[in-house]
Amino acid sequence: MLYFEDNGKHIYGTLISNHGYYEMQGIPLWVYTEGEAAPAGNFLAYGSRPKESVEFVDSMGSEPRVAYLPIIKLAEKLEILDL
Repeated sequence: MLYFEDNGKHIYGTLISNHGYYEMQGIPLWVYTEGEAAPAGNFLAYGSRPKESVEFVDSMGSEPRVAYLPIIKLAEKLEILDL
């Protein structure tokens, strides 16, 4: 996951490739959300059981039902993005 600040906003997102939308096959898509603050850790930990949970953590744990997504902190917004 990419993170950067832009005009006072905290942006979290990722670039994905669209594999099947007619003639736009392979076009990159920027999927993002705006957060309220900078990440409080180096990873986003997502658990789906027994109850859905999302939190920032400093390191990956050993819980097999938790997915850890590294956060890449950028100095500035990518030039290709138009927010």
